Amino acid sequence: MGPDDQDCFQTGALVDLFVKHWGEGMRWIDRYDGGPHEANFLKLDCSKLKTTFGWRPRWNLEEAIAKVVEWSKVWMRGEDVRPVMDSQIEEFLRQ
Repeated sequence: MGPDDQDCFQTGALVDLFVKHWGEGMRWIDRYDGGPHEANFLKLDCSKLKTTFGWRPRWNLEEAIAKVVEWSKVWMRGEDVRPVMDSQIEEFLRQ
Protein backbone atom coordinates (compact mmCIF):
# COMPACT_ATOMS: atom_id res chain seq x y z
CA MET A 1 0.00 0.00 0.00
CA GLY A 2 2.59 2.52 1.10
CA PRO A 3 5.21 3.23 3.72
CA ASP A 4 4.77 4.60 7.21
CA ASP A 5 5.67 8.27 7.59
CA GLN A 6 9.15 7.44 8.95
CA ASP A 7 9.85 5.56 5.71
CA CYS A 8 9.03 8.42 3.34
CA PHE A 9 12.24 9.12 1.46
CA GLN A 10 13.11 11.57 -1.27
CA THR A 11 13.63 9.79 -4.57
CA GLY A 12 17.43 10.21 -4.49
CA ALA A 13 17.60 8.72 -0.99
CA LEU A 14 15.53 5.77 -2.21
CA VAL A 15 18.03 5.17 -5.02
CA ASP A 16 20.89 5.48 -2.51
CA LEU A 17 19.25 2.77 -0.42
CA PHE A 18 18.84 0.49 -3.45
CA VAL A 19 22.50 1.01 -4.44
CA LYS A 20 23.63 0.29 -0.86
CA HIS A 21 21.82 -3.06 -0.83
CA TRP A 22 22.92 -3.99 -4.33
CA GLY A 23 26.59 -3.55 -3.45
CA GLU A 24 29.08 -4.85 -6.00
CA GLY A 25 30.37 -1.34 -6.64
CA MET A 26 27.04 -0.11 -8.01
CA ARG A 27 26.71 3.66 -8.03
CA TRP A 28 24.58 6.33 -9.61
CA ILE A 29 24.94 9.99 -10.48
CA ASP A 30 22.11 12.43 -9.82
CA ARG A 31 22.22 14.54 -12.97
CA TYR A 32 19.58 16.83 -14.43
CA ASP A 33 19.51 16.45 -18.21
CA GLY A 34 16.81 18.98 -19.05
CA GLY A 35 14.08 16.34 -19.20
CA PRO A 36 10.59 16.73 -17.82
CA HIS A 37 10.10 17.72 -14.21
CA GLU A 38 9.68 14.89 -11.75
CA ALA A 39 8.77 15.38 -8.12
CA ASN A 40 11.59 14.88 -5.64
CA PHE A 41 9.17 13.61 -3.02
CA LEU A 42 6.15 11.37 -3.60
CA LYS A 43 3.96 10.10 -0.78
CA LEU A 44 0.91 7.87 -0.62
CA ASP A 45 -1.68 8.82 1.97
CA CYS A 46 -2.47 5.58 3.81
CA SER A 47 -4.24 7.21 6.76
CA LYS A 48 -7.75 6.05 5.80
CA LEU A 49 -6.53 2.48 5.30
CA LYS A 50 -4.79 2.55 8.68
CA THR A 51 -7.81 4.02 10.44
CA THR A 52 -10.43 1.83 8.80
CA PHE A 53 -8.62 -1.52 8.79
CA GLY A 54 -5.79 -1.08 11.28
CA TRP A 55 -3.33 -1.76 8.45
CA ARG A 56 0.36 -1.14 8.87
CA PRO A 57 3.39 -2.09 6.79
CA ARG A 58 5.16 -5.26 7.91
CA TRP A 59 8.54 -4.29 6.52
CA ASN A 60 10.17 -0.90 6.74
CA LEU A 61 11.55 0.63 3.58
CA GLU A 62 15.07 -0.70 4.15
CA GLU A 63 13.80 -4.29 4.51
CA ALA A 64 11.52 -3.93 1.48
CA ILE A 65 14.34 -2.61 -0.72
CA ALA A 66 16.61 -5.44 0.45
CA LYS A 67 13.94 -7.93 -0.67
CA VAL A 68 13.59 -6.20 -4.06
CA VAL A 69 17.36 -6.38 -4.55
CA GLU A 70 17.47 -10.05 -3.50
CA TRP A 71 14.74 -10.97 -5.98
CA SER A 72 16.19 -8.76 -8.76
CA LYS A 73 19.64 -10.31 -8.56
CA VAL A 74 18.20 -13.80 -8.94
CA TRP A 75 16.05 -12.71 -11.89
CA MET A 76 18.96 -10.93 -13.60
CA ARG A 77 21.07 -14.10 -13.35
CA GLY A 78 18.29 -15.88 -15.25
CA GLU A 79 17.56 -18.18 -12.32
CA ASP A 80 14.18 -19.36 -11.08
CA VAL A 81 12.81 -16.60 -8.84
CA ARG A 82 10.04 -18.74 -7.34
CA PRO A 83 12.06 -20.09 -4.38
CA VAL A 84 13.12 -16.55 -3.40
CA MET A 85 9.60 -15.25 -3.89
CA ASP A 86 8.10 -18.10 -1.86
CA SER A 87 10.61 -17.55 0.93
CA GLN A 88 9.93 -13.82 1.03
CA ILE A 89 6.15 -14.37 1.09
CA GLU A 90 6.46 -16.93 3.90
CA GLU A 91 8.65 -14.54 5.90
CA PHE A 92 6.18 -11.71 5.31
CA LEU A 93 3.21 -13.80 6.47
CA ARG A 94 5.00 -14.98 9.64
CA GLN A 95 5.27 -11.42 10.91
